[in-house]
Amino acid sequence: MKKVEVYFVINLGAILSLFAIEGELSVYMQRQDDILKNVAQDKLQTLVEISNVESNYEDSDYYRLFFNVEGQYEQGSIKFNPSFTTSIVEVDDEGVKVDDSYDWELDNVTVEPYTDDGSENRYVAKVELSSVEENYLNQPFAVDLGVQFIPDIDTITYNKWSAAFGDYKVTEKLLKIINSEVSREGSFTIKREFDTPVTLIYMDGQQSEFFVLFDKQKYTVLRGLNWEIPFSVGGVNTDADFSIELASGKDLVKELVSGLPRAYIKGKGIGNGTVEVVGYRKRDKKSSITSARIVVVDPQYSSPSDDKEIYIGEKYVFDSRVKDVDRDRISVKISGSAVNTKTFNSFEAKLTPKNKGKLKFETFVDGNLVKGLAHDVKVRKIPPPKLDFKRMGKGSNNLLLTVTTYGNKNGKKAVVPLSGIYGKLEEEQPEKRVGNRRVVKYSLELDEPQFGSTTEIKIKVVDKYKAESVSDNEFEYYD
Repeated sequence: MKKVEVYFVINLGAILSLFAIEGELSVYMQRQDDILKNVAQDKLQTLVEISNVESNYEDSDYYRLFFNVEGQYEQGSIKFNPSFTTSIVEVDDEGVKVDDSYDWELDNVTVEPYTDDGSENRYVAKVELSSVEENYLNQPFAVDLGVQFIPDIDTITYNKWSAAFGDYKVTEKLLKIINSEVSREGSFTIKREFDTPVTLIYMDGQQSEFFVLFDKQKYTVLRGLNWEIPFSVGGVNTDADFSIELASGKDLVKELVSGLPRAYIKGKGIGNGTVEVVGYRKRDKKSSITSARIVVVDPQYSSPSDDKEIYIGEKYVFDSRVKDVDRDRISVKISGSAVNTKTFNSFEAKLTPKNKGKLKFETFVDGNLVKGLAHDVKVRKIPPPKLDFKRMGKGSNNLLLTVTTYGNKNGKKAVVPLSGIYGKLEEEQPEKRVGNRRVVKYSLELDEPQFGSTTEIKIKVVDKYKAESVSDNEFEYYD
C-alpha cells in the first residue's frame, strides 16, 4: 500500500512537471509567433513601392498628386486611406504662442486610378481647393497614402526570404501568418509617407499674396541625366506681371524657364546642392523666394533582373524601369552576337531568341544612354535537369537533393531513385519558380554499402521537355 502511495506521489509530480513544461513551451511558442508576426509586418512593408510622384496645379479647382504603385500585390486589391496633415501653432493678436501645436487633417482627399495617359498602376490623389479653409492653404502638408493591398509574393522573394532565414520552413510559417491576417482583416495596410511635404495653392492672380514656391523641399535626380523641376507662381495674371531669377545654385541650373502658373529649372545630374529662385511682381515690387535641395543618386532598376542566361525558342521580357523615372521616358536597346540590334520604344524589351550567343540590354531615358544600367545575358539551348547534393550535417548520412529544371514552361516530370537510397525521397520544398528555372528539394538517406565505405547514388530526373539526367555520385557512409 505504501509503495502504491509513493508511486502515486512520484507519478503525480511527473504529471505536474509535465504540465509546467507544457506551459513554458506554450509561452515559448507564443513568443516565437509574436516575433514572426513582427517579422511579417516588416517584410510586407517592402512589397509595395510608390514612384513617379508629380504634383499638378493646372486645374484651378483641384490640387492633384500623381503617383505609381508597383510591387507584389493582387491586381485590383489596392485601396487607399490617405492622410494630409499640417502642423498648426495658435498665437494671440501679438503673435505670441498661446497653445501647443497640433495636427490638422484634410477630410476631403480622394484617390482614384488615373488612366488618361494610358498608364498602368497610376493613381491621382485630389483635393478640392474650395473646400479647404483659407488659412490652411499655402501650408506644407505631410502626406501618408495608407496603402491597403492583398500580398502576392513571388518566388524570387520567397527564395530570398528563405536564404535570409536559412530555412524555407520559416518562410512558410511567415506566409501562413500573412494569409491569416489577410483573411481576418480583408487586406494588409502599410504606411507610405512622402519624404517632403506638399503645398496646396490657389492660382488666382487677383489674390494679394505673391509667391514662387517649389512643390517639395528635396528632389532626387539621376546622375548623368538631364532633369527638369517645376515650381509654382501665384498672385499674378500674366507672364508680363512678374520676373524670376536664380539667387543661388547657378552651377547646378542650366536654364530657368518662366511660365504661369508653372515655371521650371533645368539641369543635369552632376552634383548636389541647393537652388534658390527669386520672383518679383512688377506692379508693387513685391518679392518672394523659394528653395529646394537637389540630391543626385546613381540610376537603379526598379525590378533588377537576376537572369544570367535565357534560352533559344523561349519568349523573354526584360523590364528596364528605372527608379524615380516615368516609364514613358524609357526605351531599351538590344545588341550582341545572339540577335540583330534593335531599339524598343518602351521600358519592356520582348524577344524570342533563335541563336545562341551573347545579348546586352541597354537603357535610355529621353533617348540618352544611362551609364551603369546595362544587363548582359547568355543565350543557350535549354540544358537538361541539374542535380545537386548537400550533406545535412557533419557525420550525417542524410542528404538534401536540389533538382533544377530550365525553361519558362518546364518543370520536373519524374524523379526516380535507381540505387544508393535507403527508403524513399521526401519532398522538403515544393517546386518553386525562380526566373526561367524551377527548383524542388528532397531529403534522402544513404543506403549502407555492401562493400567498402562509400555509397554510390543514382537518381534519374526527367523534365517536361523530355530531357533527362542521371546522377552518378559517391558519398562516404558513416557508421
